[in-house]
Amino acid sequence: MPVEDDFEGEFEGEFAQALRGAAALAPDDALFTLAAGAERRGRRRRNRRRAVLAGGLAAAVLVAGTVGALAGDGGPGSELFGPAAEPVKPMTSEEVVQLVTTLLPPGSVQAVTAQTPGIPGPSGNVHETFGVLQFDDGKGASTFHYTVERGAQAPDAAAVCMDPFNTPQDSCDRTVRPDGSILVIDKLRNSNSAGQRQWRATWAGPDGTTVQVTEYNGQPATPSRELPPLDAEQLTTLVTAPAWERVVAALPANPKAPKPHKPAATPTPTAAGTPAPAELIATLTGLLPQGAQPGAQEEKHAALTVTFEGRTSMISVHVEPAGPRGLQDKQDAEQNDTPTPLEVHEKLPDGSLLVLNQFGNGKTAVKPVLHWTAKVYYPDGRSVLLNEWNGENGYDFREGTPALSIDQLKAIITAPDWRK
Repeated sequence: MPVEDDFEGEFEGEFAQALRGAAALAPDDALFTLAAGAERRGRRRRNRRRAVLAGGLAAAVLVAGTVGALAGDGGPGSELFGPAAEPVKPMTSEEVVQLVTTLLPPGSVQAVTAQTPGIPGPSGNVHETFGVLQFDDGKGASTFHYTVERGAQAPDAAAVCMDPFNTPQDSCDRTVRPDGSILVIDKLRNSNSAGQRQWRATWAGPDGTTVQVTEYNGQPATPSRELPPLDAEQLTTLVTAPAWERVVAALPANPKAPKPHKPAATPTPTAAGTPAPAELIATLTGLLPQGAQPGAQEEKHAALTVTFEGRTSMISVHVEPAGPRGLQDKQDAEQNDTPTPLEVHEKLPDGSLLVLNQFGNGKTAVKPVLHWTAKVYYPDGRSVLLNEWNGENGYDFREGTPALSIDQLKAIITAPDWRK
């Protein structure tokens, strides 16, 4: 669960989770459409932030070969997309649905909602169009989402595996194709709906064009079959079909689209003055109380599983470098006149500010407490944040006592080791 500075950047992801949770109680395709939009916006914001702070999310993703064996050259943008042009042939929403129907295996198709390309939908993005369909292959009706966008991201940022720390999943296969496009097939689960499967295929071209198809094993909140209708090979064929060129050609050109054949900048592993995740995990491990056992590591999030006295929790470390922004953050924290219910401030002898906090399912919720934090703001603007979740990942929390108490987090965060 994000906290403090993390809340702004992760809002869309939490909003999408909340919408999916609401739909699990009151199934409605419109809710899942809205959630999908929030996820897309959240991914774009996270990708932009990580590109600056950590060289891009794609640097942490291994290229898998499973889908590569299924996919060949080409794709929706392999022939048509050179320099972006204005729409060459407008399409109606009915024509898009008919096109998608021809790409699906035999079965019945019913449109729940479909945008007209070139007319902005709820997100206001004129360069994107999407639709929600009900597809029945005779083995049970399933929900399908499709999205086509003339975007502004390079393929390595537009086609990424969902983060397994925050999203339960069965697998993710990512293939860099000969034409520079990237194909991702990820098979996701849902912690709010037992048995639900959500399989996504994402194709992203070098010019910023993205085609994504999402399928469920039934209705989003009500599984009616073991697996979604299309397997990985069928999803690959569907999302890379040249027929999508017609839809893309009906979207306005995006002036922020990546320049063709522009070499990607060499990513930097971390922001200036910020230790690498492996260093942060090593420092945290060395400061654990006697008897605490370190477990699995998640380097991308600088997170470590810790077991102590029979309890297991996930603890992550986040460091912000010194500078004007950090100084402003420290001043804001010192002048905070609306603390959350369990927030505690302590001024340290060297002028640093220590903030301890505890949360439930939300920043002001305290029953039950699921999340503990300890943060130190140093006089030069540098800060170190510890997050502890009562669970082994970023999405499956539980009630009870965490591995380390708030006092033990305080002892760790105030150790001089973080000043090195």
